[in-house]
Amino acid sequence: MTDRIDRAMRRVHDRDLSNTTIEVFEPTESYTAGEGFSVTYPASPDATYTARVSSVSRSPQRDDGGTTAEADAVVTVRDDTGQTWTDFTDELEAPVELVDQADGTRFEVEAVTDPHNGLFELEVAEV
Repeated sequence: MTDRIDRAMRRVHDRDLSNTTIEVFEPTESYTAGEGFSVTYPASPDATYTARVSSVSRSPQRDDGGTTAEADAVVTVRDDTGQTWTDFTDELEAPVELVDQADGTRFEVEAVTDPHNGLFELEVAEV
């Protein structure tokens, strides 16, 4: 029964909740003694996924830390992609960058939320 519900949720997401395709660029970090860390992104995407890119409500909302989150958009993707969504909160890791294929806008992931509904919500900032 649970498998049927999961499959139905995936179909709804793919058909009704997606409005674009995003390209995912995984960062590569390196360290050079005396020069510090450097981050590079590949020229071509590591993966592509169907997703929904939504603008954020400009009304202030408090997050767990008590501050207002600043994001340019929210990208909603399925949680079964196997993708690791590194963001600014992960220690010693550079954020994943995304490109919205619809308009070519490049974003970097600032925060990842798992609402436990088969989706991840990625708060992103335009680069």
